[in-house]
Amino acid sequence: MKKILRTLAVATVAGAAVVTIANPAAALDRRTVCAQDVWVRSAPGSAPIAILYRGETFDYDHSHVINGLQWAYGFAWGGENKWGWLEYGTITDSHGQC
Repeated sequence: MKKILRTLAVATVAGAAVVTIANPAAALDRRTVCAQDVWVRSAPGSAPIAILYRGETFDYDHSHVINGLQWAYGFAWGGENKWGWLEYGTITDSHGQC
């Protein structure tokens, strides 16, 4: 009986790990792009790696202010599906307002 319970416990933990990995942005704050379009960058101020358009979503993780400009880091959904940085003012705030 102990062996069966131990096997079930291991299978349950392994299943939970797969669910967590399947959606990398599950615990982040879902925001919406307010700007007409916005470049997603690998680092604040770097060359663009993707673009998001108004209405597409960005899972916000954290932000930094660099040279007076606030940058948001997170996961860009839409056709891009990439982690990156964008200008904070181009997405909704924590209350869903542009």
